[in-house]
Amino acid sequence: MSMALIRSLTMHVKPVGSVKDFKDLVNEKLDVIKKLVRELGLNVWSYRIVLPPELPSEYQLRLTQELCRDDVLLASYHIDANEVKPEDIISVLSSCERSYITIRLPTTDLIDSTANLYSKLIKSIDINDFTRLGISIPDYIVTPYFPLATTYDEGISVALRYVDLFYTYVRGDEEPLIKYILNTSKLVSELAGRVGMKFLGIDYSLSPWLSESVVSIIEYLNGIKFAYPGSGYAVKKLNELIGNVSNTLGISNVGFNEVMLPVAEDDLLKERVAEGSVTLRDLTYLCSYCLVGVDMVVLKDDVGLIKGVVKDVLTSSIIKGRVIGVRLIPVNASEGSEVLLKRFGKVPVIKV
Repeated sequence: MSMALIRSLTMHVKPVGSVKDFKDLVNEKLDVIKKLVRELGLNVWSYRIVLPPELPSEYQLRLTQELCRDDVLLASYHIDANEVKPEDIISVLSSCERSYITIRLPTTDLIDSTANLYSKLIKSIDINDFTRLGISIPDYIVTPYFPLATTYDEGISVALRYVDLFYTYVRGDEEPLIKYILNTSKLVSELAGRVGMKFLGIDYSLSPWLSESVVSIIEYLNGIKFAYPGSGYAVKKLNELIGNVSNTLGISNVGFNEVMLPVAEDDLLKERVAEGSVTLRDLTYLCSYCLVGVDMVVLKDDVGLIKGVVKDVLTSSIIKGRVIGVRLIPVNASEGSEVLLKRFGKVPVIKV
């Protein structure tokens, strides 16, 4: 039996009226959505709420505090790199343990200040808090994936946890994957209509969760360890398969729709990092043609190193002409050592 489930059922909303009225409206819709999920027999791993960018900083902080719930993840704070202040980041992250922040980095002239922001945050926040902070290059993107999730149009979007079905798909049995996506999209579309919202679509990105490893599929396609030479070809091939699924089904898509390799979330990838088969250089260079970002990477707390990663990822974004994300976890530890992250277990400090 497949382990596939909805990774995130995400509600994209825009504030209206007073904060209290908006909070009541969101909570009411969310409670109805949860009831419908049970009624329709959907298997949902997480519920998420996403707010739009370009709201005043203090307003975003208040919304974060008011919308915070134990059963929901919240992408509530979006800020441009030229406006971000470390004290605001600290306030948002500390006000709600389930809140996420996106920093938009549109141009190269803001790289230094962004890297320096990390040097200040290292002294003030726990390493686990860095898992809730992402850089979106060069713009925001509508996706159910956190931390970069953003709202432009109200509605519901979906991300999937379907590594096992995709592994079956690449081995030649396409039917289980196709049937699952068709059925899921049909039910989510019905759910959205019944709560008076639009179904925005699916982000078909293939993302791991611990033992549900995306790297295992890449290695199957290539026949060698990731990230030995040839791995870029395998990732590109996997991206093409993701695109084929999306195009064949004709269901609306949002977001990235590519291979995601968050290091801390893929057990086999963590092994490859620990043994030195995958380096920071590998992940950074792969971004230029086949990855959606350098994600959930634990690295030395070296501002110059952080700056270099951001430079290369921004360059990759220019080459690809697409949004790419960065989520770094800087630590005061040596390469090859391990740190313990909540929810993710032991994660190796990547070698450069």
